[in-house]
Amino acid sequence: MATTTKRRRTAGHGRKKTGKAGPLPGQVVLVLQGGGALGAYQVGVYEAMHEAGIEPDWVIGTSIGAINAALIAGNALENRMERLREFWSRVEQGASHDFMGLWTRLPNASANLATVMQGIPCFFVPNPAAWISSHIPLGAEKAAYYSTAPLRETLSELVEFD
Repeated sequence: MATTTKRRRTAGHGRKKTGKAGPLPGQVVLVLQGGGALGAYQVGVYEAMHEAGIEPDWVIGTSIGAINAALIAGNALENRMERLREFWSRVEQGASHDFMGLWTRLPNASANLATVMQGIPCFFVPNPAAWISSHIPLGAEKAAYYSTAPLRETLSELVEFD
């Protein structure tokens, strides 16, 4: 999934960009790659740019980078960091049931197994039908091992798509 998102025009759009270090040449383009946990580092990069007074004209991303791009470009300047932090706090790995407390005290492999088995509720959840049998025709929507429907709901809450 690749996405290119141009930020909304705001007052001051088209004026020469300046950061704390002075004027910036041309447009500022933030390109964010995929790679799961790398997305958390991308938030740090955007935060440093934001604190330096540098806002991207374009935000381009793939996979987790596309999610971060939507959160940046899809929110007003003053809400971006709050929404990025909110998303990443929601997808942070942690036990959601008491019985999982045991698993989190074991090596990382058991925490990973817990994620495989129960997903991350606001990001993805397992699709049991796909795990049970590969011989039952399920159709394209149901054949995936995981559903990303929770991600759609999370992004609908955190991104101003209007």
